Amino acid sequence: MSKISKTKISAGVFWLEVPEAELFVLCGCPADSVKHLMKAGKIHDYEIETDSGSGPNHHSHGTITNETGPNAILLSDLSVQKGDFANLAEFPVLQMLYRQGMLLPNHPNNTGAKPLLIGQENVVNAQMNYIYRGNYGLTSLEDILASGMPREQAEEMMRIKLFFAFGEIRPSSDLLHSVIVDHQPVEVLNGVKVVRKKVNCYEFIYKDESVEVDLNLAKNETYETPYQLENHYFKREYFSVVHTGEGDGWDIDRPCMASVICFQGKIFLIDVGPNIAHTLNAIGVDVNEVEGIFHTHAHDDHFAG
Repeated sequence: MSKISKTKISAGVFWLEVPEAELFVLCGCPADSVKHLMKAGKIHDYEIETDSGSGPNHHSHGTITNETGPNAILLSDLSVQKGDFANLAEFPVLQMLYRQGMLLPNHPNNTGAKPLLIGQENVVNAQMNYIYRGNYGLTSLEDILASGMPREQAEEMMRIKLFFAFGEIRPSSDLLHSVIVDHQPVEVLNGVKVVRKKVNCYEFIYKDESVEVDLNLAKNETYETPYQLENHYFKREYFSVVHTGEGDGWDIDRPCMASVICFQGKIFLIDVGPNIAHTLNAIGVDVNEVEGIFHTHAHDDHFAG
């Protein structure tokens, strides 16, 4: 039986696993890669039974529901392919930290192991910075005040941020481990090594086996949408609001929450989530018709388009 296995999930997205080394890699992370993994069965619910003992790792609930998933991400050398972002690692990282429990206090899966980001140095650093900003937004009272918010409201916002951050704003390096790869093999985890062969092509090596992963989209490929949308007639009115999504970054059947505003025949978007061209096409709107965007916040499921 092979020690390394690779499965194609969708165009430009692969699942590589080395169970013996406890390494499970999401190779390629364009928009909605988590949804693709869910549909492929690589992310699914399971229950963890916890004992009734006490201690720093004790969880007070007898049985907790948890998710499987990757513990590493291989990033694309290219930031954009076929007009779409190729590296949107935020939601896969959030899935590992929170839905798998790697960051949650007293969670059985919080063993001290960190999610791994694999790739070239500039690409990994860029993802670290963007995940930090997406996780926390503005990270000091001074920054929030500089945005024009009243002090009382800014102080309340900072208290809320610290509460959800478990009391401390931490750099991405505290939450994630980077594996910088070039033309020499480097160890990823438990004896598994990776080497960059050429642009967007990597080879994983474990003992006497090796598997190559090519993240380049083929000539006739584009990144895929995990859901299908019916066609709807979008009536151009003096003023109207049409909701184009009621889901979120975890909903495999629906686009993320967003709306389209029509005012005096002009089109404006409230947020631009993943696969926005697919969504607009379903209501008969061309992307060139969009006059402007109201952007609520910087998470993948609201700006990836």
